[in-house]
Amino acid sequence: MLRFPTTGIFAFLFGLLLFTGASLAQIPGLAIGGSTETEASTAADPSLDDLIGILENDDTRAKLIESLKAAAYRAPESAEAADAAAAGAPLTLPGEIALWTRSMAGGLLETWDQVSESVSSASQMLSGASRIDLPVLIEAILPVALVALVVFGVLFASRLIKYPIFRRLADTAERSGPINKLLLLIVSSVVDALSVVVGWAAGYVAAVLFFGGKPGINQALFLNAFLLIEMVKVGLASFVSPSFPQLRLTPFSNRQASYWYFWISRLISILGYTFMFVAPIVQQSSSIAAAEAVRFIVVVLSLLLTIGLILKNRGVVRERLKRRKQAGNRSVGAWVYAFLGQIWWALAIGFVVSLFVVWVRSPVSGLAFMTEATLKSIAAMAVGGLIVSVLSRMIARGIPIPQNINDRLPLLERRVNSFIPNALTVLRGIVIVVVLGVILEAWNILSFSDWLASPLGQRFAGGLLGAGIILAVGVSIYIGVSSWVEYRLNPNYGSVPTARERTLLSLFRNAFTITMIVLVAMLVLSQIGIDIAPLLAGAGVVGLAIGFGAQKFVQDIITGAFIQIQNAMNEGDIVELNGVSGVVEELTVRSVGLRTLEGTWYLIPFSSVDQVANFSKDFAYYLADIGVAYRENVDDVKQMMFDAFDELKTTAVGENLLSELDMWGVNELADSAVVVRARVMTKPSTQWGVGRAYREIIKRMSDERGIEIPFPHMTLWFGEDRAGNAPPVRVRKDLEKGVERPEIEASASPSPPHAGDYGTRDSDHKPIPPGEGDIDSAGEGRG
Repeated sequence: MLRFPTTGIFAFLFGLLLFTGASLAQIPGLAIGGSTETEASTAADPSLDDLIGILENDDTRAKLIESLKAAAYRAPESAEAADAAAAGAPLTLPGEIALWTRSMAGGLLETWDQVSESVSSASQMLSGASRIDLPVLIEAILPVALVALVVFGVLFASRLIKYPIFRRLADTAERSGPINKLLLLIVSSVVDALSVVVGWAAGYVAAVLFFGGKPGINQALFLNAFLLIEMVKVGLASFVSPSFPQLRLTPFSNRQASYWYFWISRLISILGYTFMFVAPIVQQSSSIAAAEAVRFIVVVLSLLLTIGLILKNRGVVRERLKRRKQAGNRSVGAWVYAFLGQIWWALAIGFVVSLFVVWVRSPVSGLAFMTEATLKSIAAMAVGGLIVSVLSRMIARGIPIPQNINDRLPLLERRVNSFIPNALTVLRGIVIVVVLGVILEAWNILSFSDWLASPLGQRFAGGLLGAGIILAVGVSIYIGVSSWVEYRLNPNYGSVPTARERTLLSLFRNAFTITMIVLVAMLVLSQIGIDIAPLLAGAGVVGLAIGFGAQKFVQDIITGAFIQIQNAMNEGDIVELNGVSGVVEELTVRSVGLRTLEGTWYLIPFSSVDQVANFSKDFAYYLADIGVAYRENVDDVKQMMFDAFDELKTTAVGENLLSELDMWGVNELADSAVVVRARVMTKPSTQWGVGRAYREIIKRMSDERGIEIPFPHMTLWFGEDRAGNAPPVRVRKDLEKGVERPEIEASASPSPPHAGDYGTRDSDHKPIPPGEGDIDSAGEGRG
């Protein structure tokens, strides 16, 4: 933990004195160095008499006129010479140090004079305390007591009435978003302000009824002070919401909100009623000096109370400001908050002391300036803090999307919440900058409004606003188009998109995104004052250079464009490219991604594609080449193939059949088999599953009907003797007698259950690509 040594405290107090003197110089109408001004005014009388004597005499008046003309004639020359000498004589390092020490010494002397004058003014204020006439003061306050009882009684009764209203608003706010909560907070503030107005009106009515006529001056002072002070406390209550945390938009805990509201409201009441009610009555009943003494005593007590509160809560506020950094946040904001946590108490005490010194030095103009600047700063920070708090809650919570829209557009909420929080973060930064500008202008440090009124400020603000509008419109168009594409690709709503539509919509979304990024970037640069003509020319040159250096890339795009124009493949199709067969998972403007049966993913540029074999185009055929032994009857084989096809139509793959079995007959007299061919039309990408199911049925029926499906045979040759006879074959008899080999019983069910759709689609209902055996098994490679 950082700690300030004693020397650091002394250095801070020394800087505080300098800061107080510098802050006094910013206040218009505040007299700096009053003793010098007094001396000048006292010395002005003799010079004025001499001037009158000179003007009354003709000779002296003529000489005065000639000397003034001569001085007017020589003054520009001497001034120019002095300026030239000053400009032509650059200061060395020792000269700059001497000038700096001289200005520091002057500042110290001026600050000391101001401190001594402030002490003198304070002693003069306090000297009037002995002139307070307590009996007269009590007599003046007594008529107000009855009105005060009525006012505060009505105010207390209104709290009992408005409590159920606030409770209902709080319960509603607990289930509401930041915007609705802000509206509910405004409603509660209006209700609270109405109770104050009712109490103020009840006081006026009581004054009229009890005293028979218009309220007296003292009663009017009290009622006006009550109205203003309670309205300020209503604003404070709206900011911290001490009693109903559900309505609170500021990051205060319940204990902190109640604690600070209690003490700040007490300070407001003490200072407000003193300056607006007690001091004017003391001035009427006693004297002006007595009223100033009352104000001084109350202000000093309030100053000590405020410094005590600051020192008491120094550690609490420090730990709260360092919370983000201690949590591991390494952002600039976390470092700034941590640094402010170390010095906030010093800044707060310096500000309070400066405010007190200014009030002592200039109770009218200086205090008015400091009060106005302070109120403007507090209002700016309150409004800005409220807006920043609402934006922070919206950023943390996100933008909820109704469930029915989420069902139609599943990615809309994620897409919106990826842009809106960033926009709100930028808006929060703009609010912080505006608040700082208002505060600096309130203290006459920087005229933010004058800068905005200047041509540069208008050009900057207009460009920033135009760029923000362009970004907002561009993002809205992008979200709208992407959501429309997403809706068209959603098979649960509207018409089910075809593979062609899915491919084209995906390519359109990618191309549209790139176009929007380029277009919005160019328009934003144009709005902020950057000439985009050289950028466009440079982009053309760079594009030409890239075109020569990236011919392969251009070839990929052009080839891909023609492939898409000819509708050669789409996402979800089973294709073969460059000897690789698989499912098309990704299709961009320059490449295609394939997923093979083994799960390997291939990225193939279009420039390397010389031919496309699409197994999912419109329809497919399964070629059934059934090989049987030469001894089998071909008609029996054909009948078996028809019976197997009839059973195939009753299986899970039957829905994939688009035609009857087209029998072609004997297709080949091979070395060891007679090949009988038939063909059936199927849905695209289902021919391999149909073939697996059909071959399974053929195998079972051929076993049942005794039709031999030939397989390779091996002939053993034992040699021959000279007479051409083969030697006898010795067969060893089994030594174990009575051992019988078990027989495998045939299944009682003529058609055993089959599994699924025979590898046509996976669990996600995506097509399964064929293997090498599938592609080559159906005759001539592509069945």
